[in-house]
Amino acid sequence: MDDLELVSLIVDNEGPLCPFCLGSLIGLKLGNYPNYLKGLAMLEVFNAIESRKISSCVVCEDLIPQNIDQMVERALKKLRGIEFHSVKVGVRLPPNVIEREDRIRAKYNPPNMESVKLTLIKWLDLVLSSSTGKNVDKDPDALLIFDFSVKDVTLHLRPVFVYGRYRKLRRGISQSRRKCPHCEGRGCEKCDWTGKIAEGSVEGMIGEVMRVFFEAEDYVLHGAGREDVDALMLGKGRPFVMEIISPKRRTLDLKILQREINDKWRGSIEVLDLRYSDRKEVRRIKESSSDVRKLYKAIVEVEGGITDEELTKVEKILTGAVIRQRTPKRVAWRRADLVRVKKVYEVKARRIDDKTFEVTVLCDGGLYVKELISGDDGRTRPSVSEVLGKKAFCR
Repeated sequence: MDDLELVSLIVDNEGPLCPFCLGSLIGLKLGNYPNYLKGLAMLEVFNAIESRKISSCVVCEDLIPQNIDQMVERALKKLRGIEFHSVKVGVRLPPNVIEREDRIRAKYNPPNMESVKLTLIKWLDLVLSSSTGKNVDKDPDALLIFDFSVKDVTLHLRPVFVYGRYRKLRRGISQSRRKCPHCEGRGCEKCDWTGKIAEGSVEGMIGEVMRVFFEAEDYVLHGAGREDVDALMLGKGRPFVMEIISPKRRTLDLKILQREINDKWRGSIEVLDLRYSDRKEVRRIKESSSDVRKLYKAIVEVEGGITDEELTKVEKILTGAVIRQRTPKRVAWRRADLVRVKKVYEVKARRIDDKTFEVTVLCDGGLYVKELISGDDGRTRPSVSEVLGKKAFCR
């Protein structure tokens, strides 16, 4: 029995099928034509058009043909005013449609059958690509989910990623946005329904300018490590990638964006070297943050004062030292309680006055430098406090 005879038998035994469900039965046959068009052709061959007027499709009960045109119109309307260069469709079908399709597959085992879902995806990809002039891509700028369970279409826009470096020029700025105190992160009018407060954070200060620039819904900063809220970030700056969520604009001049950020936050933060990036670079900078050497500078105050001989002792003992550091008490609420082993490569100390000195530390990324100085009640060893036998702390 060939494919057409088998399909004819299925229609005779089970009842009429719409072009989508009928075409899916021979999806791998009759060349590369869309299954929907194959289904239309078979309806004419079987002279089944008249019966379709009095009986609905036994698989989808006419859910698909009765709603697909309106859903395509809805999808095209959602794409208006959006900058995108590629498109793709996903489909959700009600469970009872899939169950009826599976029953026919199990009973007749059509050798060239493709699923109704795949038939719809291929057809809708073709329709939307033709209507918009955009290519179909597996990782598209615009993904449209046709949900026939609720007869609606949802648009998902691929994020834009922007790489750069930031310098934090004044203290009191956290890296990440904090939870909105008014709604406890659930979202409210005070936080523009994001659940987070942008003010006073590197993420928020940079991200809000980018959100407006790209006409986006939200953003997430991915940094190569982090500094304390009361620390500066100088030198070449900290590498970061900003993930711009649901952007209506994609290809903009990042030199203009960089200038807008730096003009708005002059004296507080500065961004450098902005360029387009991708999700792979997010993984790279996060994985590399603990593998690179980092240079820190701190002002240290010592109870009981400090001598030149003691400064020399600090340099000698801590240069080249292997530090065993249990998760500091100040971050234990958000970090796993582990003992991390890091190396200090060089320590330089310069006296400021009888109680205070400036220390420069070259060390592995991920070392908590405040605790390298204070000792954190013995959780970090060795430390400046342990070497001196006196309490020392960052000022």
